[in-house]
Amino acid sequence: MTESLSPADFYCSQISAAHDEPMAGTAVSAPVWVLLEYRQPWLAQATNDNSLPTAVQAWLAAQLTAVNGRLQFIRQMPTPASLTCFVAVLNEQQPRLYRFALETYADLLALSLADLAAGDGRFAANLHPDPLFLVCTNGKRDRCCALFGAALYRELAAQAGTAVWQTTHLGGHRFAPTLLSFPDGVSYGRVAPADIPNLLAAHNQGQLLLSHLRGRLIYDPPTQAADYFLRQQIGQPQLAALQHLRTDSPAAGQWTVHFRAASSGQIHPIHLQTTDPEPIWASCGGSQPKPIRSFILR
Repeated sequence: MTESLSPADFYCSQISAAHDEPMAGTAVSAPVWVLLEYRQPWLAQATNDNSLPTAVQAWLAAQLTAVNGRLQFIRQMPTPASLTCFVAVLNEQQPRLYRFALETYADLLALSLADLAAGDGRFAANLHPDPLFLVCTNGKRDRCCALFGAALYRELAAQAGTAVWQTTHLGGHRFAPTLLSFPDGVSYGRVAPADIPNLLAAHNQGQLLLSHLRGRLIYDPPTQAADYFLRQQIGQPQLAALQHLRTDSPAAGQWTVHFRAASSGQIHPIHLQTTDPEPIWASCGGSQPKPIRSFILR
């Protein structure tokens, strides 16, 4: 991709889109997500560089390590009456989303992410039945998220109301505007305001919007890409239509991913490999392009 530009000359997301860089297999993977409202200004490394109480920071570090989880800061306009924390527990068939109203951040210390992940019945009253959409707007991390992400947040909030929150870095700001949907646990990129009706319609019907899919958050990158390629091949956007069986790597840079069709039981093997690394402007703030590989069918 373009190497003669300086970072001040362009938006990385526009360069990525102009070159039609593949998005499949670029989502962050984690089985448990903590989505914590943080009302102070977000810095570039917001979830690491913040003013949360020391005890809360230590709790988050230990709890997230125990469940291999990920932390996102969130905020909403107008600001809710109480501090909000969501915990998303992801799996293929029955993902769960919990909501907690906090008086102070210290209230988090009474929770156990391991118990939430295990489905402890004590938290049944906190199950959140409604969808949740997070749009990355962290301009301190990348200006694409400030410009394009903020525009998407405003329009999505106008159509979906309080189900929509702003969030910190989701990885891959060159795919801005980026967003996550919960409880299904799906990552999307290059979602323009004009795409919102299709996004909401797909979500309401239990489907994936394949044209903007980066991947399901429960899968590793090769499995995310295989899921996308298979769905494109068989024309199947229904989220629950496929069950991931296993992912094998017979050689470096090659994978065979097996899915089972829920309706027929048919096994679908998908064979992937990575491309040679290509120089890509991964960020508006980068000093030079980075070598990045994409997934292709083999």
